[in-house]
Amino acid sequence: MKKIKFIGLFTAALFTAVFAFADDFDFGDDYGSDFGGDFGDSSTSFAGGALEVNGEAQIDFRAYFDDEDEYGLPVDEWKTDTNPKGKINLKYSNSAVSAEAKFAFSKDVLENYREDVIDELTLESYLGNFVVQAGKMKVVWGKGDKLHAIDNFNANDYTDFIIPDYIDRRIAEPMIRVLYNVPKDVGPFSSSRFELVWTPTMTADRYAASGRWGPAQVAGLKSSLTDKAGTAIVGQGIKAGTANAELASIMANPSLTDEQKLEAKNKAVNAQSLYTAMLSNSSSLADNLYPDTKQLKYMQAGARFTTTTGSLDWGLSYYVGRDKRASFDRSKIDSFVSTYLSKGSADDDDKFIDYDFLQVFGLEAAKTFGAYNFRAEGAYNLTKDTAGDDPKVHNNSVGWVFGFDRDLPLSELNMNVQFQGKYILNHEKINDLGVLDTESGTFENDNKVVVNISDSWNHGKVKPEVSAVYGFQHYDLIVMPKITWYVSDGLEFCAKGMYMASYKSDKTEFEGWHNNGFVQLGAKYTF
Repeated sequence: MKKIKFIGLFTAALFTAVFAFADDFDFGDDYGSDFGGDFGDSSTSFAGGALEVNGEAQIDFRAYFDDEDEYGLPVDEWKTDTNPKGKINLKYSNSAVSAEAKFAFSKDVLENYREDVIDELTLESYLGNFVVQAGKMKVVWGKGDKLHAIDNFNANDYTDFIIPDYIDRRIAEPMIRVLYNVPKDVGPFSSSRFELVWTPTMTADRYAASGRWGPAQVAGLKSSLTDKAGTAIVGQGIKAGTANAELASIMANPSLTDEQKLEAKNKAVNAQSLYTAMLSNSSSLADNLYPDTKQLKYMQAGARFTTTTGSLDWGLSYYVGRDKRASFDRSKIDSFVSTYLSKGSADDDDKFIDYDFLQVFGLEAAKTFGAYNFRAEGAYNLTKDTAGDDPKVHNNSVGWVFGFDRDLPLSELNMNVQFQGKYILNHEKINDLGVLDTESGTFENDNKVVVNISDSWNHGKVKPEVSAVYGFQHYDLIVMPKITWYVSDGLEFCAKGMYMASYKSDKTEFEGWHNNGFVQLGAKYTF
């Protein structure tokens, strides 16, 4: 490591403030070979330990070439985005503890998700064969390479679709993690690891609220709610007008008592007040659809066992928590709209969106056969809808990932192929319920293949690669070429792009996104 002679007072003060919460997270066992080692390394020594500072500054220029206007016709202008972002990592370690604070900065984080400026902030303590970690963390379970079937603790950030790397789009969660490493040559579990994880809350998968990466389903839901709210407001406006007309008639009638006139006046005032409140509350209706998941009833827990038998690495896991995908109780939509418009709020029990209680039983394995490195994961996803006839809960399902990579006998080519799939149990019950079911429009089988081919030229200074995703049931194709030029120590330039195609647009999984093809140029400096 390079030694630095001086660290600014700001950096020292910042790290001192967060030291009690910081953590060193070991990527080695949990990530594919492309993760880890992304940053440069600078350090300075303190009594009993060392402080390391590293990070990166990056800027990307993106132009969308596959855009359409409001009528679905191609447009000549290429709309552009500029995305500056950066990271700062601070790490302190000695023989007993290590602490790490990771900070992330981008326009989206600073404007919409300020809590994610602290990307990870955790503390790790070594207690013999035990390791205890606590803080805001990202934990990856499974032997898959950036695709997983049993990795459930952290949600995904899809606000920039699937373009960021797997670990970069995971959302850190406050959690406690305990690891026990079985000593070598001790019984049948020699060199095994037992792991326990607990989180007090959960974060749901995150999608763009608007713009080109906003899901069509979310836009459709908001449009439907706007229509329902408009109908309700118009109805109340008519009631208010009728009440005012009745009040005028009653006030002009000398034969009616004061009590009758007061009753009519109160009726008109209440009707007008409710109409005014509904108009005011309608603007925030679509922003208050989701339950508050920062409650203990949304806590998550799990246990994992991993070991090696001969040349086979394998493991078993159990997760209990919540599905990160939203489920819908469509029977409560009208009552939710009415409640929210009249009160300006709605309790979680009144909302029609929730996240299913979920248990996942997982199996994972990895083994090398000759030049091939195989990886596999399988999961049984158990919800409360075992019979498949509850429209507001996802059905039980089986998920899997299976793939391999190998070096090819040409240049330094490497090929990585992975299959990801899911089978929904009792799918015929979904078809019976039709649009009322939260899984309406899904396939009984859903399978994708992901292929990545990469190379290395000029002694590792130039690295081209291309990734492709194809959905067998949805007929979706995504192609993402990329070439990176490592100019000098810490500085790299990157050109990349994405093309999306759907051969049967009525079945596409990426509805609303398939016209978002782009080209991108970027520069990154690591220190």
